[in-house]
Amino acid sequence: MASMTGSRIGWRGIVAVAWALAATPVGAEDAIDRLSLERVAAVHAAVEALAAARTEAEQGGPLAGYRCNLHVHSAFSHDSRGKIEEIVAAAKRAGTDALLFTEHPAAHYDFVTDGHTGLVDGVLLVPGAETKGMLVYPRRTVPEHDALDPQDLVRRVRAGDGMTFLCHLEERMDWNLDSLTGSEIYNTHADAKEETRLYAMMKNPLWLVQAKTVLDAYPQEALAAIFDPPSDYLKRFDELCARYPHTGVSANDAHENVGLRITLMEGDKVRIADALDEELTVLDRAVVAAFTPIPADAKPGDLVFKLQLDPYEQSLRHVGTHVLATELSRDAIQEGRVKGRAFVAFDWIADARGFDFHVEDGSGRHEMGSHVALSGSPVLRGRAPLPGHWKVFNRGELVHEADGGAFEWAPAAPGNHRVELWLNVAGRPLPWVLANPIYVE
Repeated sequence: MASMTGSRIGWRGIVAVAWALAATPVGAEDAIDRLSLERVAAVHAAVEALAAARTEAEQGGPLAGYRCNLHVHSAFSHDSRGKIEEIVAAAKRAGTDALLFTEHPAAHYDFVTDGHTGLVDGVLLVPGAETKGMLVYPRRTVPEHDALDPQDLVRRVRAGDGMTFLCHLEERMDWNLDSLTGSEIYNTHADAKEETRLYAMMKNPLWLVQAKTVLDAYPQEALAAIFDPPSDYLKRFDELCARYPHTGVSANDAHENVGLRITLMEGDKVRIADALDEELTVLDRAVVAAFTPIPADAKPGDLVFKLQLDPYEQSLRHVGTHVLATELSRDAIQEGRVKGRAFVAFDWIADARGFDFHVEDGSGRHEMGSHVALSGSPVLRGRAPLPGHWKVFNRGELVHEADGGAFEWAPAAPGNHRVELWLNVAGRPLPWVLANPIYVE
């Protein structure tokens, strides 16, 4: 973007090309279409209506539900500047109980022993790393982990009572590793990467300046403009579960590293930088003032414009993995996750606390992740704080649908049965909850 430095004509030419790209029809609706003020306001109104209609529901069964965020980065990672106190505060505002960090490993720190850990202001912190195509949560340092291939790393971490989840499935749909704890079934970054027009416009500071109106007014719904059902991820997840049980989790991929900073400099120049303070270009003050106001009394060094597209609060609220556990502790949360007692919820749509999916047979109630015999006449049951459209899948095939606040259905064949619950959001049907499978054998 260094070519932007200089004349106003050159700047306007680049802007014109970017806007032409944004206006080019591409067929299917995308994030740019959904980011109009009118559309985002309509989604916000729909979300408020859902919140008003929601009924409080106690978690079924003897376990409690804890909302967790996986795939979270802080300043330990090279591509984030996040301070732990700010991340914890954002997590509390988002309704998160536990943060499972996944730092990019580096030689200057040990992501296990130096990572964020313990209970901080009521939020459980668990250290981990994003490495070798996985989210890994060892209980102790893994020597020379960089030299291990993915399968060896899985075995080493699991042997030490840790967890491993396949991540960014869009980059490794053909991987078949043994002994994984599970895999991502949604990744915010992967969702965003599909938005080619949005990515093009994010390189255009003028578009970012003009998008600020929408982002400031409706930050949560603006982030959700990228949201599309993770069909490819779920298809692969069903295939993986057919090999052996996997726990499906959501990946926030939270960095707080997408945005724009405009700072006044000496000599009536203006510095434009990204959210990590990496310089993009330097322009004349008059050029920038034509697009965004600069206070007359602004002094060199003053930050005159700031836009953050992925604040931690909105990133963490967007989606979460709700785990059923006995208590908010590392051991209990890990036990629930390893056993598959979890569901993914797009909480930006509505608070999913109280959602329940289980199976009952002659021996009683069994949670997600359980194995039951078809000969025991099992019945799948679901209940939610909002009525919606239920979809039951067996080995990836849709086998039953129902509408309402609850459903029950008796499986007719063995297989890994999982449930999706969909809601209508401003005229657009969207998945709200993705539950982990129950295995009928």
